[in-house]
Amino acid sequence: MFDWLRRIFRRSEKKEKIRRAKAKRKIKPKLKPKIKLKRKRKEEKKALLVSELMTRRVIPLYSNQNLKEAAKLFLEKNISGAPVLNKNLFVGEISKTDILRAVNKQELAQLTQGDYDKLEKIKVYELMKKPICILENESIEKAKQMMDKFKIRRLLVIDNKKRLVGIITRTDLLKGESKEKIKEKIYTKIDEMVKMVEKENLDISTISKKLNVPENLVEEWAKILEENGLIEINYRAIGSPILKFKK
Repeated sequence: MFDWLRRIFRRSEKKEKIRRAKAKRKIKPKLKPKIKLKRKRKEEKKALLVSELMTRRVIPLYSNQNLKEAAKLFLEKNISGAPVLNKNLFVGEISKTDILRAVNKQELAQLTQGDYDKLEKIKVYELMKKPICILENESIEKAKQMMDKFKIRRLLVIDNKKRLVGIITRTDLLKGESKEKIKEKIYTKIDEMVKMVEKENLDISTISKKLNVPENLVEEWAKILEENGLIEINYRAIGSPILKFKK
């Protein structure tokens, strides 16, 4: 039921798919929702893609710039790495660590005028590295594995034509994991709500207290489930609406 609910809420965001689902039910009126649950093949959990979490606005450096310019850009934009372009072609990448190693310092904020003078004499192309890239349609799990393997904190993202389209960092991956956990928690509560209503008719207020979520959110979930033929909402003159499982 958990996977089936996930499909329901995905369809609710796409009205066209909902209309097709309703049309299908009209063709097969005898097919009950409960039977659908048993006969539907279990859907695999959709993997979150790199393209969904990456930052598309990439701040580049050019190969003929010097490291002093690179250091000042990193400080100004508060970034730790950048792709390197040569006449708008993607040729490499350079990180804050590369710059710091050149002057034997730990942080960019520690750079002295003497350090800047030294960095000014070194071109970006002299220290840039071959980029480690990932395709935008790869999973975030693959991105995490690559970062762990190469011990890096960011990956440059390319499309199928090998064009630079973004960058993804460890911070982006952590945000993605948090979003997935929130989604998982929501789907779990909806699944619990359906199981409760399947056993007995309950009003929204009671469900709200048992699940510890606001009544308006329970009603919102119930409306989507009603659209898909799983729950019936009975509005009363007094008191919160009652939810009934459609058998």
